[in-house]
Amino acid sequence: MRVSMQMLRSAILPAVLSALCLAMPARAQETVKAVWQVQDIHFAYFGLTTHYSCDGLRDRMRDVLDTLTVGQQSVVSIGGCTELSGPSKNPSVRLVIANPVPVQDYKPDAKQAAKRSELVALIEKRNKTTLSDAPFDAVARKVVLNTKDRQHMSTASGDCELLEQTRRHVLPKLGMKVLNDRVRCTPYQGTPTNQTMEVEVLAPAT
Repeated sequence: MRVSMQMLRSAILPAVLSALCLAMPARAQETVKAVWQVQDIHFAYFGLTTHYSCDGLRDRMRDVLDTLTVGQQSVVSIGGCTELSGPSKNPSVRLVIANPVPVQDYKPDAKQAAKRSELVALIEKRNKTTLSDAPFDAVARKVVLNTKDRQHMSTASGDCELLEQTRRHVLPKLGMKVLNDRVRCTPYQGTPTNQTMEVEVLAPAT
């Protein structure tokens, strides 16, 4: 049986292209020179739908910072609490965070510069890690925050309000960019389905 050249090309060309794609090296992520920016942030939470105990807010914010890739360079502690147990009306936490920022964007004010050594020492002691003052390579990564995180589910009504307030009061201070925000909170109703917030973070290159 004769096989036409066109049929032969149609059979061989896809295989050749597939082999070439497999042979091509993956494109390396673009790196930037970064340094550790260290901040002491007071985060006060006010919720109409979801209420946290002081310990619960502390633990949930630790989960959020883990997702944002800065969990190992942060210390989260209870900032203020009106209830000794159970849900609190206006709990707050202290967030001591070190996160990478491009060298050219690192412009600490006098207060931040004065407290840097103290805050770095706190982070290093609590997390048994070392934060160098020298610039290092970092890459941009996309992470996703969930209003209903099955691994760290804290409340049946979800963390919608917490993520909204994190977006307004924490992410801008860390220089993190919201790429896609699908979080829509309805007071007193909660969120029946999971909603997501995609965030671009800068993380050390590994």
